[in-house]
Amino acid sequence: MRRVICGILCVLMVLGFATTAFAGINGEVKTYGTPFLITNAGQGPGGKMARLLVSQTGTVVLDTDYFYDSEPGAEGHGTLDDMDYTCLVVVIGSTDKGLGASGITIDDELARLEEMVAHAKEIELPIVAVLLEKDKRSDIPTNANERCIDAICPNAEWMIVVADGNTDGRFDAISEEYGIPLTIIDTTLDFTELAKQAFIKSE
Repeated sequence: MRRVICGILCVLMVLGFATTAFAGINGEVKTYGTPFLITNAGQGPGGKMARLLVSQTGTVVLDTDYFYDSEPGAEGHGTLDDMDYTCLVVVIGSTDKGLGASGITIDDELARLEEMVAHAKEIELPIVAVLLEKDKRSDIPTNANERCIDAICPNAEWMIVVADGNTDGRFDAISEEYGIPLTIIDTTLDFTELAKQAFIKSE
């Protein structure tokens, strides 16, 4: 996972950490105040990627305006009740390496996600489901990424998905079935511009 994160950093450095006014953002952009919490579903690198991209907005500050926790509610971690969060940003993506590093199976992870979603609903904390990585899902319904999508997306109030992750229209179908707004970004780096519009620092 370190190599993946380092690769992301290198890409951002090459591009000058820049986003432009012409970023490819297609669909409704919902807005939230601060603080908000970023986490992941599946123990892939997406959550850390989102944390990095949000930091490039220059409008919100990590550990002040937003926070990151890979497993909120797990032993040694914080909870969704730690602060008066405005929303829970759940970045979907699972890897065997990430699960192995966490010492859990995908079934363990899904059980945690179910508890997290249930608690978010209980405290009326909106969930924003995010997919930032290219489509690496197979057509096998039981694969880990599909199961994480099923655990999170139907319970979200907004979905943000990179275009390469929706080549099969998977998220269009969820959006239509559950009436959830879907925003498509052309590239992963467009998430920075979207975050700048979506997360407004509270006064």
